[in-house]
Amino acid sequence: MDILKQNFFELFNIEISVDINKSDLDEKVKILQNNFHPDKFTNGSDFEKRLALQISSYINDGYKILGDIVLRVEYILKINNFNKDESTTINDIDFLQEQIMYNELIESLKENLEENIIDNNLSGIKLKLKNTINNIKLSYQDREFEDMWQNLSKLRFYIKNINELINMRNK
Repeated sequence: MDILKQNFFELFNIEISVDINKSDLDEKVKILQNNFHPDKFTNGSDFEKRLALQISSYINDGYKILGDIVLRVEYILKINNFNKDESTTINDIDFLQEQIMYNELIESLKENLEENIIDNNLSGIKLKLKNTINNIKLSYQDREFEDMWQNLSKLRFYIKNINELINMRNK
């Protein structure tokens, strides 16, 4: 099979899953890059050099995508032919209220950095993140791509808030 026609899970010989073993991925990338790195083809034909560069770039793209939970879930949806207009919003009133609450909290914390409040909220959001990832896994197992996509929106939000709170705490 043409390596450039394989999806990234096939490329790295990893089962399609929301969870991946990062050290296993790192090892497989290292092996592939060792085989296809453009430096190995410096004495090759122009075609071989171009192909090595394409394959190396493809390996790097795959590593970036599979190494990031959000990009990995987006990719799983893509290879399962689930496409959703990015401007579409999820219709979950509870989640909308939660977004408003966290946005207000973060705005208030910008003016008064209380480490214990930051840490308490950070713990709560990390738990929500973990639960959302579990929901994504269940949705994928059940082939419920719409639910998976909705949970992906929540995942992005929780990661964004975790990063904001960590940055506040580290100031």
